[in-house]
Amino acid sequence: MARYYLHISDGKQAEVEIDAANAHAAMNDGLNALTTFACSNFPPPDNIAITVLDEKRRQVGRMRFVFEIEFTGAAVV
Repeated sequence: MARYYLHISDGKQAEVEIDAANAHAAMNDGLNALTTFACSNFPPPDNIAITVLDEKRRQVGRMRFVFEIEFTGAAVV
């Protein structure tokens, strides 16, 4: 297992150290963390993001959650 870091940003900054088999598994862990957070804090903050870093703190990938509602119908009276 290799060491990876999940750098979490939602207006505040936090970092979590994880062990994963490879970069793909680390990204999957990051996605699971992002969806768990978004579902337990619905609607999620506008600027929630998780950046996955390898053991040398090089960026592996980044993911964001976007919650958007667009109303295109006629005006409701």
